[in-house]
Amino acid sequence: MGDFLAGARRHKSSDGNYNDYDSYSESIRQRVFRELDKNAILTPFHLCRILQIDYKHWHQTVANYKNQWRYNHKNERGSKCSIHAWRGWCYLPNGVAAGIRSQAVEVGWVETRARNRWLLWKDRLGRLQWFETGRVNLFVRKPANLGKAYQLICNGFSFTGLVTDIKVLEQILGSARFKGAHYVFATEQRLPRLTIDLFAKSNGIVIKVGDRSHPHAVEVIACYPDWAERNERLLEQLNDTLKRLITPVAPKNLRKGQVDYVS
Repeated sequence: MGDFLAGARRHKSSDGNYNDYDSYSESIRQRVFRELDKNAILTPFHLCRILQIDYKHWHQTVANYKNQWRYNHKNERGSKCSIHAWRGWCYLPNGVAAGIRSQAVEVGWVETRARNRWLLWKDRLGRLQWFETGRVNLFVRKPANLGKAYQLICNGFSFTGLVTDIKVLEQILGSARFKGAHYVFATEQRLPRLTIDLFAKSNGIVIKVGDRSHPHAVEVIACYPDWAERNERLLEQLNDTLKRLITPVAPKNLRKGQVDYVS
């Protein structure tokens, strides 16, 4: 009688009760995560086939595990991206650069041997290149963002005492623009070397696969096109010129302090 009951218990435990998740859910979850680490585009149907479990009973659970894997930020599952080589530019207002450039070397800026005589500012956040035209190139160290770019500008101009007027500083920060950066998406295997520069001139995008610096990653180099930068600069100069030329006219019959913007 005891042998019969023991055999019945073994037979009952070997039955495929797919609704009993208590003893299998954790192991299924780990196996789903392991398969998704290998191939992120697997669907719940394909996962059930790989794990050799019944799709009718397990499809919703496997779909939930896939969502957990996709949004599991603690383990950085899913698409991994690192950003470096962040760069941009800004402009000093006309008439400001010439007045403070002679004092820059005394407060920490470094003269270079370049023919265009640009000045260098370097600290823990990155470096600045200051040209005689008033343009300042920004190079922010990783992890980079626009806030660190603003702080780098303040370190080079405001905290050194070169720019003390808050309105001038706001104009400099307002002119800061993004120029480009490198976005690296890591993979788990070495990729063949390939460079796609078909959209470099039109859209400023270059894709590198299996590069020597990142042999196990896909690197996307995004750069603001030079032609777009020139057009934007010309438009800003045109707007400034029009603002100086078009001024409101105050007729004689108006009282002091009143301006006629219609005429």
